[in-house]
Amino acid sequence: MMIMPIWLLIVRVVILYFFVMIALRIMGKREIGQLSVFDFVVSVMIAEASTLPIEDGKIPLWHSLFAIALLVALQISVAFLQLYSHRFRHWVDGEPAILIKRGEINDQEMKKTRYTMHDLLTQLRQKGYFSPSDVEFAILETSGELSVYPKPHARPVTPADLKVIGAEGGVPVPLVVDGQIVDKSLQTLCVDASWVKQELKKRGFSKLEEVFFAEIMQDGTWYIDAAYSQVPLDRKGNPGDYRS
Repeated sequence: MMIMPIWLLIVRVVILYFFVMIALRIMGKREIGQLSVFDFVVSVMIAEASTLPIEDGKIPLWHSLFAIALLVALQISVAFLQLYSHRFRHWVDGEPAILIKRGEINDQEMKKTRYTMHDLLTQLRQKGYFSPSDVEFAILETSGELSVYPKPHARPVTPADLKVIGAEGGVPVPLVVDGQIVDKSLQTLCVDASWVKQELKKRGFSKLEEVFFAEIMQDGTWYIDAAYSQVPLDRKGNPGDYRS
């Protein structure tokens, strides 16, 4: 391994620093706050590619810059494919796993995700719940984060609680995500896609393309986020908060 002059090492470090910073900015904030398996692999490879020309002066700097740019292009391409294909997104990131459902631990799902009881208890404690008996739903997200929905007696008091809103409990079920109907939610509710389209039509959305996100609450009310390009003129003032 060739020992490079100190000035050349400094130049390479500065160039790589700004190039990697720009690359991460281009890939988006999701890389920092919510790493999926694919995002993690890309981040590790970028870190490795950026260190090689610093450790070995024989490696041309442009080799590393080209490799990082190629990884960024690959990540962006995969991200766009995930936006337009639910099946591809499922293949890359997987699906969230329900580890606790309606107060009962889902043993089969824990085995499938290789999640031990120790892991579950640790993450519950980190969320402020020291017993599974306090939890109504616990969902292991694709990023590895555990989302916890507590039972009514374990929830902190909120203004909604004081107004007795949503006292029946339960979690919302997403029916449309990124403009596509979620098949898994249809199975959960025992309904089909035509029912979802009919319900959206009752609420003023004649086409599925007009909806970016839609979920149904446990009390039967809907929250719908309209696709901005399809938002009717009378809703453009507040396109993301349509409830019925």
